[in-house]
Amino acid sequence: MELDILKLLSLLIVFVSLLLAAFLLAMRSKNYLSNVLLAMFLIVSAVDSDSNFLGNYIYPNYPALGLLLSSLVFLKLPFLYLYLVSFIYANFKLKWKHLLHAIPFIIDILVFVPRFYSQDLAGQFAFFEADDAAPRRIIEVQISYILIHSQITVYLVAMFVLVNRYRRLLLENYSNASLLNYKWLFQFLIVFSTTSIMASLKNLFLFFGSEEAFFYSMLITSLIAMSYIIWMVFKTITQPELFRGIDSKLQLVTTMVNDNSLAEKDNLNAKIELPAKFNEKVHLVNDYMTENEPFLDPSLTIYDLAKQITMPVKELSLLINHDLNQHFFDFVNGFRIRKAMEILSDPKRKELTVLEVLYDVGFNSKSSFNTAFKKYTRLTPTEYRKKHTL
Repeated sequence: MELDILKLLSLLIVFVSLLLAAFLLAMRSKNYLSNVLLAMFLIVSAVDSDSNFLGNYIYPNYPALGLLLSSLVFLKLPFLYLYLVSFIYANFKLKWKHLLHAIPFIIDILVFVPRFYSQDLAGQFAFFEADDAAPRRIIEVQISYILIHSQITVYLVAMFVLVNRYRRLLLENYSNASLLNYKWLFQFLIVFSTTSIMASLKNLFLFFGSEEAFFYSMLITSLIAMSYIIWMVFKTITQPELFRGIDSKLQLVTTMVNDNSLAEKDNLNAKIELPAKFNEKVHLVNDYMTENEPFLDPSLTIYDLAKQITMPVKELSLLINHDLNQHFFDFVNGFRIRKAMEILSDPKRKELTVLEVLYDVGFNSKSSFNTAFKKYTRLTPTEYRKKHTL
């Protein structure tokens, strides 16, 4: 009965993964490369989950093909990582260097060449018989397991670093609140990490022969895997606006500060900027924001503002994100909230709804407006209006 449940789940995951992969490949969009990479991730996931077809047909008849298909699991995380990169960076293109992600897959194949792939059919069957006699004690299998768990650790860390960098670049360069829905990416990575940890525990149970623990870990892992696959594809298809492709050449302010420090050390004649000069720049930006109200544009970026005030983008970014110790996102929202406070406290404009006000001042999300407004005033927009229009 336990095996029947696992087989049923396995078949369901394979069916859902292949169905969604086919849909992604058939759906033409401006992010088609991302669709292809996600589809490849789903196809490899389907192969990794298909214990029925591999175990009952492929391995008994074509053992070398079965092991090769099992080794495809080493391409699963590279496809997922490249998928995230392709969605985050608008100018992403596949290059020859990305083939380096296939190194663990190649290593795994090479490990099995001497005592498996180089043998005839009888020798390959004898290899598996030895594995059955002493489960997971064969050195090649141990190396394979160590390699896959090392790969999982490295890629999970790399993906968290990637998404965190994306978050920081958005905060430093964009003012559109809808672009900050990167949170679901962190949520996805947490779910994926949980699944990976469960899979690792499953393998430990397999090594130490705890069949009941192995069954329940397989069951939980399968359910989580199916859930996040459906969730991820649903998000990709129904909410493409969750992502805004950014230029891969964008630099974090911390990097620019380090570059400036090095340049100043190399230049013996470099002059230290006087506080008066700094204050002059701050007044220039603040005056422009107050008088011209560029923040009313919900899609305002630091590039747009730099162009309008004829200041180099790098200089403006350092001024706001570093010298003023504010993200560009928060800097712009401060002006939007002050404008909203002005409107909400004006009795002559009390006919305007809160929704109309938030759109008028440059917000395009009610939740982000309420969060920002309460952060600055410690009141909700409705409470602020009641307090200041009595």
